[in-house]
Amino acid sequence: MTMEFKDYFWGEKNNGFDVLYHNMKYGLVASKEFTEFLRERSSIEENNSKLLSKLAKQTGSCCVQGTFAPLWQVLKTSAERLSVLHMQTVQKVTDLAKEVHKYTEELHKKHKLVKEEESGTLEAVQAMQTVTLNVQKSRDTYTQRNLELERLRKESTSAKEIEKAEAKLKKAQEDYKTFVEKYSSAKEDFEKKMSVTCKNFQDLEINHLIHMKDFITKYSDVVESTHQQVGTVHLEFRQQCVELTVDQLLEQFVQSKSTGLERPGTLDLEDPLLSPTTTEAESSKTTKREGFLRSRRDKTKQKKAKKKSKDSVDNQSNKEEKSDLEEKDDSQKSQRTAEVTDPSTQEVDEDGYVIRPEVTHNWTGEKGSFYSSSDSDSDDERERKIHVEIKPLNNGSAPMSASVDELRATVENLYLSPTGSFTRRGSNLDTDPAMKRSQSVSQQLGKPSSDLLGLNFLRSPTASNASTPTSSHPYAPLQSPSQLALNSPTLSVSSRYAELGEIFSEDGEIQHPPPKHPPRQTPTPTSGYMSIPRPPSRRSDSSRTLLNQATISRADSINSLEFRTASVPIGVSRGPSPLTIGMADTIPLAVAFHEIVHSYFRGADESRCQVKMSGEMMLSFPAGIVTILANNPNPAKLVFRVKNTHRLTSILPNNQLVYLDSGQSASDHIGIEFNMFALSSLLKKQSEQNPSASYFNVDILKYQIKPKPGANSCPFQLVAYWKCSSAHTDLKIDYKYNSHAMSSPTPLLNVTIAVPVPGTVKVMQTKPTAQWPNEHNRIIWKFTELSQHSENHGVGSVAARYDLENGPGSPQTVIIQFNCEGTTLSGIDFQLVGPGYRLSLVKRRFVSGKYICDGDQKFGSGTGTPSTSSVDERNC
Repeated sequence: MTMEFKDYFWGEKNNGFDVLYHNMKYGLVASKEFTEFLRERSSIEENNSKLLSKLAKQTGSCCVQGTFAPLWQVLKTSAERLSVLHMQTVQKVTDLAKEVHKYTEELHKKHKLVKEEESGTLEAVQAMQTVTLNVQKSRDTYTQRNLELERLRKESTSAKEIEKAEAKLKKAQEDYKTFVEKYSSAKEDFEKKMSVTCKNFQDLEINHLIHMKDFITKYSDVVESTHQQVGTVHLEFRQQCVELTVDQLLEQFVQSKSTGLERPGTLDLEDPLLSPTTTEAESSKTTKREGFLRSRRDKTKQKKAKKKSKDSVDNQSNKEEKSDLEEKDDSQKSQRTAEVTDPSTQEVDEDGYVIRPEVTHNWTGEKGSFYSSSDSDSDDERERKIHVEIKPLNNGSAPMSASVDELRATVENLYLSPTGSFTRRGSNLDTDPAMKRSQSVSQQLGKPSSDLLGLNFLRSPTASNASTPTSSHPYAPLQSPSQLALNSPTLSVSSRYAELGEIFSEDGEIQHPPPKHPPRQTPTPTSGYMSIPRPPSRRSDSSRTLLNQATISRADSINSLEFRTASVPIGVSRGPSPLTIGMADTIPLAVAFHEIVHSYFRGADESRCQVKMSGEMMLSFPAGIVTILANNPNPAKLVFRVKNTHRLTSILPNNQLVYLDSGQSASDHIGIEFNMFALSSLLKKQSEQNPSASYFNVDILKYQIKPKPGANSCPFQLVAYWKCSSAHTDLKIDYKYNSHAMSSPTPLLNVTIAVPVPGTVKVMQTKPTAQWPNEHNRIIWKFTELSQHSENHGVGSVAARYDLENGPGSPQTVIIQFNCEGTTLSGIDFQLVGPGYRLSLVKRRFVSGKYICDGDQKFGSGTGTPSTSSVDERNC
């Protein structure tokens, strides 16, 4: 029989709803505590695995000599298998803990919905409790008034007092009756809602218990499976120990360490030869002393005789094939043998000893040139028989291939040990190209432009979009500016994303020593602007300074507020990649702030300037964090603060990964905490999609920046003046570098002023000299750098006069492009909170978006033209 909650949670105090609601909360607490239990169990299993692995290593380093060596191998194998089993248990329990944690979060959300849905029942319960209390009070009051009236009647009190008591009694009776009626209506509503609520709570509790029982069952299956596998390992270990009997151990020892089966031979006592005239003494000196015992000498002679008779036929057949050198050696050897063995040619001295004649070798004259030994008993004086045999190859390819395979295996085993860091020694390393940052061929060829803004005007739109935020373009910026069409007053914006590809690599690359001379020098009157070498990671491209056929490339993705965490581009980094991170290591992180400023200048009136600024923040994680989050059941929470947020008007965090922490937030900063389960899932998914990536980039938040009044927020201020006539068109642009617009004064890089010129131009004059590609009909001034250290502190002007075939001309929209590295417009900053992580790099930059200027249609007072010729006063 199924238990029904609606039959057991009523009572006089009407607190059944409170009991059921708290029971629901206890379910959430139980799921959280069960998650902690699983994490602790995972930690225990991980510790067991590490200890067993350590024990296996110690066992492997034990003495492998002797008869006990096979048992050491059995012990090592058993410990390794147990370690693997415990690590598998760690993985299974960790996955189960993640499931329970995910269920806990879903249960928490469901409880919030239940609280909202059951708010009506809560009100009914409170109303019922209030009415019940009022009924009790009114009944007590009515009873008290009735007793007072009876007392007054018994005491024969005046009629006036009795009438007052009767009036009070009547009022108390009416109040009591009213509360009883309210109680009836409240009771009916309470019973109806409470019955439904009890059913809802019961269904919720049943569902919760089903899930928790399922988790418990999975956990028991994991433990039971591990127990069975551990038992199997122990059983096999015992069986192997039984099989390795004493006899088998001794047999294995004998087979591996046996020194031979032949025992030493017996020695016979021999008398020395009395006659020194025999040639046997001489021959014994000239032989190789094969067999110093008579029995062995006899055996050797028999073997030589058999071999000689056997090889006589082969020698006869091969006689004609001998080379001249072999024939010469044979003749010399035969002569020496004849001289020694022929007794008729021997000379005898007066004592009867044989005088050995001098044997003249054909190399005795050369002997002194490479022998300098003074030993009179040298082995060189002995006659040796050298036998050299060259056999033909049976298989010409096999030995060669085997040798090549051996060489290849040897070469592949040779590797350079990875070095974490080194010190540069000597000044020659500064100019050694091998010490500079290496780039793969795909990076050098697949990278259309190293300019952060992508200002390669010569490329077609297709070519400019060929650079994708993948490994072929690892040095791409966070975002590229938008594209602005110059042949139309309407500006078209196309959004695209680029990666944070170099965010870790700059931290790991070689740190070059500071230059001997400061990079900035005092500007001279002829300098115009400063030119500072670009950083190593921003190599310039010669094609960057040319014009595009139709557009100036820009991209603006700030306006799109959706996050693309499921398809975040994976940055391929240069330098050492932290692919392996230990459990106890602090995880390196990199953060990037990328901001974009849109500005529209209208004439010389600063108040008419329209400015919009926005930005985004990204975090880059090393690939090693995927393993940490997957294997660590309780990873350190990633919490950080974004400081200096007083200039931000709106902040949009990535709700899929992070949430705002009100406890860490204040007026000038906000606290943000990661959802570690969502982060682990995202990084794991990205790792599966691109396992070779070293780093993964994640969008964290987007924000809008509050602009200052007028053009004070614009880092590059300008005003344009036009004067058009049928003969020619005059243009003057005044500009100013505004260091107060950014958080810290930093030079603007790659400043480009582009002016479209419709129509056919006959004569073009510019000051300073500008680029004028006829096929594009655009005037382009380029400044590599502009700062307060430039000429006139960054204040200047450009001018142009051109003659059109079909005049007069018309004012055009001036388009500006620039970028700035190392600072931001908002001034916000990043700060980690808590242990487990460290900040390895912070990258700040901002770029220009739709940065345009519509000028006044006449020159201001006191301004000149770039030419001394007269200008028609008729304005456009």
